[in-house]
Amino acid sequence: MSPNFTLYAALLFYTAGTLIALASLFTRERRTQHAALVLMIGGFLCHTTWIGTICARTHHPPLTNLPEAAAFVAWCIFVVELALFIRYRVQAASFFVYPLVLMLLTVAAVVHEPFAQMDPALRSSLFTAHVLLSAVGVAALLTGLAFTALSYAQDRALKSKHRGPLWEWIPSLSVCRTLSYRTLAVGFSIYTLGILAGILWSYRTTAGPIDMRVKQLGGITAWILFAVLLQSYISGAYRARRTALISVGAFVAIVVAMLGIHHV
Repeated sequence: MSPNFTLYAALLFYTAGTLIALASLFTRERRTQHAALVLMIGGFLCHTTWIGTICARTHHPPLTNLPEAAAFVAWCIFVVELALFIRYRVQAASFFVYPLVLMLLTVAAVVHEPFAQMDPALRSSLFTAHVLLSAVGVAALLTGLAFTALSYAQDRALKSKHRGPLWEWIPSLSVCRTLSYRTLAVGFSIYTLGILAGILWSYRTTAGPIDMRVKQLGGITAWILFAVLLQSYISGAYRARRTALISVGAFVAIVVAMLGIHHV
């Protein structure tokens, strides 16, 4: 079976699941959300099979080029979202997470690159730790941004006293902020470890500082913005509008870092 079959099957499931989830904004029925979740899980299984095929063919983590990295981050995002849904039953995050997963996997399908063996010079546990921790950290941070967006939407609804289409699905403001903070804190910690592993790997291989290219600049900018975002939670200086602006900046920085990934 061609590995692209499972990729396109995952895209089909994800597309259907995302559209049905968005339709629940108008139907406001939980059965619609449940149907979307079933379809997304079907896509996730195909997605997992595709990633496993890459690993089996190349004998390295699926993170050596933009399509692989985008697909793996999408996979991690859905894992985080599914775990949070099982634990907290927050369905509103699907309106942000499902489209994000779909867009990232679409990047993997459109920016087609052949599977390739990894450069022997990169076969080190430190480099593997760097790419895996960075990808998992980014996935958790992006999920945290989804809950930050929910917090912002809930805050605006409460202040304006106008119930928007998301109102029926969003939990209390305190729950949104708690989940946002916890997910961001965990993701930031993992992402920081990934950056440190990358710096150590750079010194070990080049005996010098890390080469500052687009993906490095984007990654460091994102790290700074996420640190500011977390500090606003910790210090109690949370402001909805400022938090939204920082979140948008952090998201853009992450996107720039990912688009700067070339075959390593």
